[in-house]
Amino acid sequence: MPTPFGQVNVRDVLDILLVTFLVYQGYLLVAGTRAVNVVRGILVFAGVWVAAQVLNLPTLSYLLGRAGTVGIFALVVLFQPELRAALERVGRPRARDVGASGAALQDLARAMERLAERKTGALIAIERRTPLGEYAGTGVSLDALVSVPFLEALFARNAPLHDGGVIIQGSRVIAAGCLFPLQSSDGTYRRYGTRHRAAIGLSELTDAVVLVVSEERGSMRIALGGRLGPDLNGTELREQLRALVYDRAAFLPPEPGPSEPDPEAGRDAEADVPAGRVR
Repeated sequence: MPTPFGQVNVRDVLDILLVTFLVYQGYLLVAGTRAVNVVRGILVFAGVWVAAQVLNLPTLSYLLGRAGTVGIFALVVLFQPELRAALERVGRPRARDVGASGAALQDLARAMERLAERKTGALIAIERRTPLGEYAGTGVSLDALVSVPFLEALFARNAPLHDGGVIIQGSRVIAAGCLFPLQSSDGTYRRYGTRHRAAIGLSELTDAVVLVVSEERGSMRIALGGRLGPDLNGTELREQLRALVYDRAAFLPPEPGPSEPDPEAGRDAEADVPAGRVR
């Protein structure tokens, strides 16, 4: 087919469509992460470099070319966690069936409510498509049916496995006392306690639904996709668990606004907790 750019055949159209698809998928990988601003900066840098080439500015072109070469290696080091998460999402299986039953979710929600009523801190990760075996291996291996008394016993004060996270696969608790990666302290949630940062950190690297109970306020929240949702009551918690786990939705909690009060700030007691452990 003749066009102002010459002949265009089916192969050319397919090539354009594939490139468009890859660019769009690349955008989805960085959307909602701090890498978005870096991508914008790279585009500005590339635009200035192209302008320097077109305008025949040899010194500026040389400097930008050298800086670009070094910058690629610097970006790989700086954004290693984001690159790992992006590659993990690319290779994530699409039809992995590990959904919890409705009864297990009801028991989980009821246990969360009871822990919140007593202001007993808790951290629970529900496995979805991304395997959590790497993090389960840092704790104590279990194989128990999800139940209210069992979860309460795990997080009871002074219990051996209280200072750690619990991992649930389907309708079973597979590990307790686990170490979760902490979210970076230089971001939006820098003033939150260790437990909340561990929930956010795990949700950044996996697609797990991470539940957290604050022992300071007795609040229940969900971390997903590197974001921490608002406080939930029992009904809201059940609805979101059903949507996220049972129906496998891809809901992301809203970003906290700049004026949102920080309920977990100033908890000096958590400063002494070892990295990856939670109180």
